[in-house]
Amino acid sequence: MPTAAHPESTPDTATVPHAEALFDHWLAARGNDAWTPLTAEAAKPYRFIWGAWSKYLAGQLVPPVAWHDASAVQVLHFINHIPQTVKGRKVSDITRRRYWRVLDRVYDHALLNGWIEVNPVHAVARGERPPSEDPKGAILSEAMWQAGIAQIPAGDDLVGARDRAVLMLLFELGLAPEELRMLRVDNILYSEPLEGSGEKQIIGVHVEGQRDNQQRKLSVSIALAQGLAHWLRARAQYPAMQGEPSLFCSRKSRTLSNHTLLHLVTKTLAEAARSAGLPTPARLGPQIVRNTAIVRWLNAGMPLAEVVERAGLKNVNGLLHLRDLVTEEARTALAQRARSF
Repeated sequence: MPTAAHPESTPDTATVPHAEALFDHWLAARGNDAWTPLTAEAAKPYRFIWGAWSKYLAGQLVPPVAWHDASAVQVLHFINHIPQTVKGRKVSDITRRRYWRVLDRVYDHALLNGWIEVNPVHAVARGERPPSEDPKGAILSEAMWQAGIAQIPAGDDLVGARDRAVLMLLFELGLAPEELRMLRVDNILYSEPLEGSGEKQIIGVHVEGQRDNQQRKLSVSIALAQGLAHWLRARAQYPAMQGEPSLFCSRKSRTLSNHTLLHLVTKTLAEAARSAGLPTPARLGPQIVRNTAIVRWLNAGMPLAEVVERAGLKNVNGLLHLRDLVTEEARTALAQRARSF
C-alpha cells in the first residue's frame, strides 16, 4: 500500500527541490550515514540512473512530468523500457531491479522530507515489479569441502604444481578470483633469513587490489607455504615466465585468465564430487569456494571485524548475502552490525 509522509497536508510545490537537487540532498544524507556512507564517486551509477529517469520525464513524455508528479505507470514503463538498452534487446531483470532500487531510495527520501505524499515506486503492483535478487550466497557442504581439498593435485609436473598452489590459496585464504589472478611473485612474503642457513621461509601473501580494503597481508600455513615454494621452483624452470612479474600463468598466457581459473576450480570440484560419491554442486567455480571459506570463518567464531579484514571487504555489509548460511550467533552479530542499502 502507498505510504503517506504527511497525510494531513499537501506538499508545497514552491519548496519542492528540482530533480538534480533532490538527488544531491539524498546523496548528502547517505554520505553522512554512519553505517554505510556513500561517496560521490561510488554514487555515479546512481546519479546516472536518476538522470536517465529525469530525462525520461522531461523529454519523452507529452506533456513533460515533474519528478514529484510521476505515477506508478510511468515508473513501470521506464524500468521496462530503459533508454540505454540496446535496441531490440530485452531489459534484464537485474538491470530493471537496479533502476527500480535507485528510484525507490530517492523517492523514499523525498517522502521522508515531506516533498511528496506517496512514493510512486511503492504504488506499482507487486506482480509487475522486477523480481528480487536472490540475497543468498551459495556454499559447499562440509563433505564437499573436504572432498575438494582431497582432490587438490600432488603437483608432480609444471601444471600440477601451479594448480596445487592456486587451489591451496583459494581454499585457505578465500581470495576473490581477481585477487588470486593478479598476484605477483613479489607479493610472496618471507621470513628473516634463518640463522645458520641464511634461508628464507614463505610466511604470507600480500594481497593488493583497487580498493584500500583489499590491501592486506595474510599469513599462510606450513602446507600452503610448501605448495607455493614448490610452484616457485617449478616456475623457475619454465623459460616463458622468466622476468615476468605475475605469480601464475598458463601455457597460452603470462597471467592466469578468468577462463583458466574457472575451468580449474570447476573441474576439481566436479571430480571431487564423483570421487566422493556426492552430488555435483549446483554452482561451481572460485566464488563458491570463497563463500564457503568465509562462512567457515564466521561459524568458527572469528570476530566480524577480522572476517571483513581477512576477506578484503569494505564493511560488514559485504557478508549479508551469506547471513542465512551461518550459525544463529553469527547471524545475530551480522544483524546488529550491518544494514542493507
